[in-house]
Amino acid sequence: MDTEIILLGHGSRRREANQALIEVAQKVEFLLGRTVVPAFMGHANPSFPEALREQALKGVTRIIVMPLFLFDGMHVTHDIHEQAEEIRHQFPQLKIIFSRALGADDLIASLASARIKEALEA
Repeated sequence: MDTEIILLGHGSRRREANQALIEVAQKVEFLLGRTVVPAFMGHANPSFPEALREQALKGVTRIIVMPLFLFDGMHVTHDIHEQAEEIRHQFPQLKIIFSRALGADDLIASLASARIKEALEA
């Protein structure tokens, strides 16, 4: 077991919102055919540092982090890298790779259009 995947969300005080990230992680896990660990920046567990630490303690040497954020705000450009660096100091053998955030992708625009059409038809 040398590579694991963490799907990172913001986290919310609303349990339902956190459950949605867990459901997306399960769907991504099904699509990829491999384990996907959900983690949160705040308000829910596991926190991002906890998830990184847990994987490192299991002997994982490489973690791919997919920040499930729309755009490259402070969490994506700064906060998650700062938290990852703290874990890297504790586990120097751990390589943490970040995928891009969702961004201004055509698929996001298509989904937004579909949601708008649903509302127009309501």
